[in-house]
Amino acid sequence: MATIAAAVVALTGCTAGPDSSASPDGGGSGGCGTEVPFDAQNFVDPTLNTNPYYPTKPGLQWVRGGSTLVGGREVPYEVISTMTDVIRIIDGVPAIAMLDEGTDSGEINQVGIDYFALDRDGNVWILGAYTEDYEGGEYTNTEDAWLGAAEGQTLGILAPAEVTIDTPMWCIGEIPGEDGEVGMPAEVGVQECVAFGCYDDVRVVQEGTAGAPDNENKYYAPGVGVIKNVPLDASIHKDRFELLNFVELSPSGLTEASNLVLDLEAHARESAAPDVYGSEPVSTRAE
Repeated sequence: MATIAAAVVALTGCTAGPDSSASPDGGGSGGCGTEVPFDAQNFVDPTLNTNPYYPTKPGLQWVRGGSTLVGGREVPYEVISTMTDVIRIIDGVPAIAMLDEGTDSGEINQVGIDYFALDRDGNVWILGAYTEDYEGGEYTNTEDAWLGAAEGQTLGILAPAEVTIDTPMWCIGEIPGEDGEVGMPAEVGVQECVAFGCYDDVRVVQEGTAGAPDNENKYYAPGVGVIKNVPLDASIHKDRFELLNFVELSPSGLTEASNLVLDLEAHARESAAPDVYGSEPVSTRAE
């Protein structure tokens, strides 16, 4: 598996599929930056946790807080993210499930799962997601549900193992017919302080669509992951947050979070998103 920096030499540029003629800079409809070919043979156990900028060790938990816009009104916003030990096989690759629990104005408004895979070079890929919306503590709808490339999605890298200021724009993922999600370096090797502490060698990554990449700047610190998010010109919800706490859960805490992921998947499989989850193998907890 090539790293992002090496892949740009081998690739002809941005591709939306085998017949794409999109420009190398990721611009234009359907663009998705530099893509690294997806090869299921080049992935490893995601619990090996080899990318310090996006730790995938089961039991790690992040609390991030700030604000977002709801109906044009700024409200307090907090997300608790937990790396569980739930493993799902997606397109032949083991992917680990991260649980996200979001609140605004102190009330749960969203619960979701992101599935991350780890390749041999330490790049962290995103291979699927499932998100439920809540109101007054009750489920209202499923906002997002996808697994792998079943619907023609381009799978991509969320967090490269290595990033320099010269690393070209990379593809995070793409839905056919739409601009892909991309990442590109804004700063590397900087110091950044947030509520939880100060960090050196931070990489600042601009993330957004290829047509409007200036959505937000995410600050990645080694050993911790995302410590800060700053909205940019293209941001709609103006999400602004920083790391408030970072812990490793007890075995019982990890079990609770992992069981919640399995419950969410069961809800998706049985009624909320059976077209996506219904025919897929059931996830299991890592031994």
